[in-house]
Formats: sequence, structure tokens, C-alpha cells
Amino acid sequence: MKLEDIHAFVAVVRNASITGAAEALLTRQPAITRRVQSLEKDLGVVLLDRNVKPSRPTQIGRRVYELCVNVVRDIELIDELVREDCAPSGRMRLGVAEVLAELALLDAVPELRREYPHMQIEVASGWSTEVIARLRESAVDAAIAVLPENTRFEAGFSAASIGVLPMVVVAQKGTISGRRRLAELHGMEWILNPEGCGFRDILRRAFSEQGLPFSVKISTFGTEQKLGLVASGAGLSFVPESMLDASQYAPQLQRIELSDFTPRPHIWCVHPENLGRSAGCVARFGEVIIEELAALSARRSPARQTRRPA
Repeated sequence: MKLEDIHAFVAVVRNASITGAAEALLTRQPAITRRVQSLEKDLGVVLLDRNVKPSRPTQIGRRVYELCVNVVRDIELIDELVREDCAPSGRMRLGVAEVLAELALLDAVPELRREYPHMQIEVASGWSTEVIARLRESAVDAAIAVLPENTRFEAGFSAASIGVLPMVVVAQKGTISGRRRLAELHGMEWILNPEGCGFRDILRRAFSEQGLPFSVKISTFGTEQKLGLVASGAGLSFVPESMLDASQYAPQLQRIELSDFTPRPHIWCVHPENLGRSAGCVARFGEVIIEELAALSARRSPARQTRRPA
């Protein structure tokens, strides 16, 4: 087997096409095709199902791909070892939870690029479950996700909880008084992210554990838009506390104090154990996000302290 063939096959699977692989490796499509065929000949198996468009790995092809990804990473580790006196370089693909992107990405990415000028930083946001799935598929090199404290990750991955993200239930100011229980909100209408959002799943599970359904009136992206709708009286929402504090609608909103529902999902930094020196870049990305969240809270805390309780 040739390393060039392995690199080509990995690129085809990662980019879900021969064309994408050629662009990623800065070569022509026929060269990629020849490389994959050469690897199939050496192994004596068919790696790609060419009867579908775009081609995708066969069952054995998927297993070979997972091993080839490890080979590529090990080669990168060797390359880093002989260049250990040099600054980290190369491509770094980071997946980040949508809520963290909304809160901190604007400042986090420029900061990371300043600290790692030789790294080609690429960032893609999505639901936390999505970015973790993309990490498993090697579509990204690391992920910063918001998941429950008791989340368990597969063998071969390094995962560290680097912070928490306090959540609050929000209503139009003056509509609900006193401390409540979650069941008392049964039957009220909610304004939440679309299906797939981890926060929506947290709320659904909490109601389900009490044998109660809940009604989502409006499914929409954008926390500020949801808070604006809540301020207009369209329903309740469930958002990170820091985003409520930062909202222009905060004076028109109130937190609902719940005695039996105080979720604090954790912020996780996850990457393959064999990421090598690039792990430092990933750790720093997580640190910068936490720093930005802390700075946001610090900027808003005086306003929160002077605001009268609803």
C-alpha cells in the first residue's frame, strides 16, 4: 500500500466526492480515481460503492477508512515530531456548538488565528450532537459541544469538561409570579430552536419524566429573535442565562424560578487521543470561548445587579 493512495481514499470519504478530494489535495480527479483503484487492488476489496452518486464507502470500505484515518494521523504525528521546534502548522477543522458560536465565535476565531498564525483554522457550527457526529466521522478534527454532565464518549477520544452553561426559563415580564414547579408550566406554549437542538431535548425529557407533553408554538433559529417573541407575549423560552443578560429585550423579560428544574449543561472539549501537538490549539480554542463567555457575563453583571427582580 502507498501512503498517497491512503491519503486519496481518506480525502474521498471526507469530502464525499472525487471532485472534493481532488480540490482538497490540489490534484486532478483522474489522479484521485487511480489512487483509490490502486488501494483497492492492493487490498483485494472494493472500497467505494460506485453504483450510487456520489460514491460512498462499502461496508468494508468504512472499516478500512477508519483505520486509514489513524494512519494519516500517525503520519502527521511523525511529521510534527521531526519539526517539534517549529510552531504548530497545518489544517485544523473545529466543530462548535451553535449556541457557543452565537455567543463567542466573533472574538474567539481571530484570537486563535493570532496565537496560531501557521494553522489553517476552519470552523463549522451546528447542534452539539451534530458536531460530535462529525467528529466521529472525521469530518472535523475536534469539537466544542454543550452536553449533559454525565455524557460518555467513545474510546479513542479525549474529552474534558471546560465549563458550564447555566440555563433559564424566560417569560414576558409580569406574566408569572413566584417560585414555580416545572409541571405548573404544562400547557403553556414554547418558543424554541428547531428539532435537533440539545436544549429542546433537555426540556422535552424533563416534561416526559413527569408524564407531561409540552407544546412548541414557534420553532426558530436565533436566540435574540426568540427573546423578542417572548417579550411580545408569544410564549416561554429556554435560553442560556448569559444570552438573556445580553439581550436588548432583557428589561421586558423575567426569569421563571423553578424549584425542580435547574439544568446546567457542560461545555465539552473533545478530540481524538492521537491529535498530537495540535491538541494545544484545540485546548486554547476552548479556553478562548470560556474567556469570552466570562467577559460577556462580566460586562452584563452590573446591569443584572441593578435590575429589579420581577
